[in-house]
Amino acid sequence: MKGSIRYIDRSKLHRLLQFKLPNLLSFTREGTSYALFSVALLLNFFASIHVVYFWAVEAYMPLLTMPLNVLALLISRTIPNSPFQRNDFFFPLVLSIVVPFYQNIVNAMNWVPYFLAIMYAPMFYALFRLNKDLLRKTSTIVCKILALFLLVSMFFFFLYLIGYHLPGSSLVRGSYSYTNHYFFLLDDRDLWLIIPRFHSVFMEPGHMGTTIVLLLATQIGEWKRWYNRILFFALFISFSLAAYGLLAILTFLRLWILRRKILIKGILLISFIAAVIGGSFLYNDGDNMLNQLIVMRLEMTDTGDDFEGNNRVSENFKKEFESYITTGDVLFGRDMPLGVWGNSGYRVYIYDFGLFGFLLVLIFYFFSFKSGKDIRCIVSAFILSLVNFWIRGYPLLMAFYLPYFILSQFEIDKDITRKPLQRDEQ
Repeated sequence: MKGSIRYIDRSKLHRLLQFKLPNLLSFTREGTSYALFSVALLLNFFASIHVVYFWAVEAYMPLLTMPLNVLALLISRTIPNSPFQRNDFFFPLVLSIVVPFYQNIVNAMNWVPYFLAIMYAPMFYALFRLNKDLLRKTSTIVCKILALFLLVSMFFFFLYLIGYHLPGSSLVRGSYSYTNHYFFLLDDRDLWLIIPRFHSVFMEPGHMGTTIVLLLATQIGEWKRWYNRILFFALFISFSLAAYGLLAILTFLRLWILRRKILIKGILLISFIAAVIGGSFLYNDGDNMLNQLIVMRLEMTDTGDDFEGNNRVSENFKKEFESYITTGDVLFGRDMPLGVWGNSGYRVYIYDFGLFGFLLVLIFYFFSFKSGKDIRCIVSAFILSLVNFWIRGYPLLMAFYLPYFILSQFEIDKDITRKPLQRDEQ
């Protein structure tokens, strides 16, 4: 112990003792501008994925955060080192307005959604102009904030599991019914085995799991950081088939992006997955959550044309969609019939907005991703966005689109040092 004290860096200790609170409270105009934008982006990010704390205001969040974005942009114009300096923003910005306008026209909405789409414009403008270093920093901020909250949420969740009586109240949204324990929700429907599936304050495990996977896509090279390990653990106890599948795809994309040897590591990954699946059959004779909620849902249906777990839409809506794609309405969409709550995925979006609406989304993705420099990152962003669109069907959701865009802007190629991106290999 005495020997270890000898090696304490006294200069660092001296600087710590010299810390003054006013240093913490002093902001540059550059920092203030970026901070305002970050707060607005975070609020829109979590409201878009239906975090319970924002249910009352999520539809109007663009209106509430628009002043923050405008103020951030005004401040940035008064300084030479503005965080918003990129010039490749025009087409993505125009399309970020055109796509929701088209969706509102097809659905014959009143003027409110058009107004809210315009309120989103300053945030997209700032996002497309934000320099790439700050884009990476933004993704890390989101991951850290979510990880810290999930750590608290899991603490109370495990207290509940071991028998502590926690205060709670009933909560209903559409066909969803919960017991709200304030730091986490419990789905009142009989959808779990042994223990409840963890989804914190998100509407369902799939929402939380998908969001985590997409955020991890922005953390390539940083997966061993403490906050990403928390995200991985929360993802695991969500028992979300959609999130697990998306993570498997991301794992291969990560190897490809970092120019790793995919074949050997791919074989190891597949072997590990096979071992886990085999273990799920053997453990407790298959009566465990992993087998029931994940593995068994990978079995083929009786007809042999689909997986048991591909239940994103009801049988009635699936039949309606099969009839719909044979009509002329498939080009521009059709009004969604009543009573389809709970359906999701590409079928819902194409039914609502048609093939032309899907084409507009692809064009929006193309023009917003193309400003990236690394073709592998751009292609990976496209792959993740299309796979998630197939599962969820929400291509403009800020909680999904932001990670796609950040990933597409990474610059990891042979001409750029990979030293900062090697932490996963240590």
